[in-house]
Amino acid sequence: MASEVILEGASGGRDENMISTFSVSYFAKSLSEVTTVGSGNYYGLVENGRTWQALNDGTDGWIVTVSYKGYTEDEEPAPEDTEQWNLGFDFSEEPIESHPKLKEIKAAFGGYYEEPGGPLKFPEFMPKDSKGKGGLGGKGKAKAGEKNPLFGTSTYAVMTARVTRTWSSKIIPKNTINDIGKVYSSIPDAPDAIAEVDFGSRTWMAMPPKISQNGDVWRIENEWLLSPPSGWVEEIYEKASKQ
Repeated sequence: MASEVILEGASGGRDENMISTFSVSYFAKSLSEVTTVGSGNYYGLVENGRTWQALNDGTDGWIVTVSYKGYTEDEEPAPEDTEQWNLGFDFSEEPIESHPKLKEIKAAFGGYYEEPGGPLKFPEFMPKDSKGKGGLGGKGKAKAGEKNPLFGTSTYAVMTARVTRTWSSKIIPKNTINDIGKVYSSIPDAPDAIAEVDFGSRTWMAMPPKISQNGDVWRIENEWLLSPPSGWVEEIYEKASKQ
């Protein structure tokens, strides 16, 4: 039977999802006790891992530090009280063929296909019969015979965004995976600060959630991915029932 001797210096904290952590150090007389000392709950929290260190060669005992995680509140907090929202921006590389102004780009820079269904290519020098202005936001274009600015180009940068909602619960909801791959016109229950950002006509796709255990509490991260400028293809991606 392990000796339940708690040493001084216990520490802890609570994160943004209301999950508390305590690190408590115990004294174990022998190696056989390092995996059992402190095995009970600590103020309602359950063990989440442990480490141990011998005193000298172990003949003087062992210091065992046990990490506990969970809720310290008398009642489980409501999901909305545990949530943390994040909005992140980035760039992704998309095929030049998917550009919404592809027709104008081809005309302006002499784009062509060497074979049907092949990649779009551009000549090294601007052709004489190129028409129109730059389709990538440029104010003008190179003159005939000059170096083609799109020579060798196969992709273009697209601004993308991801919104995540991280929260915690004692259980994993049964409907956790119901909306994966479905499209929203706006993110459900997002705070006003995020909901009021203008993304134009672009929509959001629900991504697979990330779920991890913290003691007897589950941390759940929901994520929504911003669509390309042309949107998610309605014939492929289903609209979410809740909009």
